[in-house]
Formats: sequence, structure tokens, C-alpha cells
Amino acid sequence: MRLNAETEDLPGLRGRRYFVHRDSQPLSYAAAIEAWRSDAEFSDWLSDELAEAPFAAFRWETPPIDHATTDRPWEFVLLNSPNLARPSEPHLFAEHFEKAADPITTFANLGRNALLVAPTPQAHESAYGHLAAFVRKAPQQQRLALWQEVGEAMTRRLGDRPVWLSTAGAGVSWLHVRLDDQPKYYGYQPYRKWAAV
Repeated sequence: MRLNAETEDLPGLRGRRYFVHRDSQPLSYAAAIEAWRSDAEFSDWLSDELAEAPFAAFRWETPPIDHATTDRPWEFVLLNSPNLARPSEPHLFAEHFEKAADPITTFANLGRNALLVAPTPQAHESAYGHLAAFVRKAPQQQRLALWQEVGEAMTRRLGDRPVWLSTAGAGVSWLHVRLDDQPKYYGYQPYRKWAAV
């Protein structure tokens, strides 16, 4: 399997858009979800691709999908977010970490309208403030476990209503991948819109 990403810079140095291909063909959203669940090579490639981004810190955003639109080509944006490069705050998720037996924990946000997938502390706290730090500093097995749980969570969540998959982090300085019912924290305007057709 040969993976690559075509990229285009977003105007004003604010980020980069990625179009993912496997064996020279666009990778579908469904294939990406399945690869997160079961393909360590894909997850390592994705972590490496993100780690090479030219931003110290970034937000990761994907287009919304529902069960009927998973055949669309998978793409994502990284939005340059230097404000995320600050000390991590593990105490804000401590109650979830204490209950977790695994390197990744999944829980609902306070408003109960989003599912959060977060790594538990396994290395130095500097590895967990945001996704860029995580893919650059966290242990490889924990990176794989994060992507696997994201794939599992997306599989469980997909249905008739759209889901927005992203990271934000302005409120809590600890990586948490969000599966949202709405694009609450999205910065990339084209992904805020839901188009089922």
C-alpha cells in the first residue's frame, strides 16, 4: 500500500489542506475510518504526515459526514494555531483518566453533544497539549491507540445525522479529538457547512 497526501496552502499562512491517496486513488472517508481501526501502517503514516506540518501547533478539522456520505474522498485541514502551544492541563480531565485502564479514554463533553477521545498521561505532559505535540512526542503505541479509538468511535457514531471530527483545544490544553453534532469550534468555513448530496 502506497500512501501520499497532496497539499495546498490556505490563504494568509493560516493552514494547509490535505487530500489523501492510497495507491494513487483518493482514499474514501469509510476507508480512512477502517484504516484507523485496523491498519497500524496507515496510522503511523498519518501521525508522521501530521508531525511534519510546518506549524508548532495546529487544529485538525475534517469535513462532516453521515452514514450515506462515507464514500466521499477523505481530506482534512490543519489550521495554524500557535495559541495552543501552552502548558498542558491534565487536571481538567483527571476524573476520566482515573477511570481509564487504557492509554486512551472516551467520554462525553459537559454539554453531552460531543464525544471526546483523549490520551491518558503516559509520557511527559508536553506530549499532550495538542495534536501536533502528541504526534511528535507521544509513544508510538499510544498514537496507534488514539487513531484506533477514533476509528471505533466514528464507526459507532455514524448514522443519519452528520458528525464533525476535529480537534480544537482553546478551552482545555489537553489533546481531545471531538466527534461533534455541529461544527462548534470549526475555523475552516467550507467544512462548517453540511451538504448531504
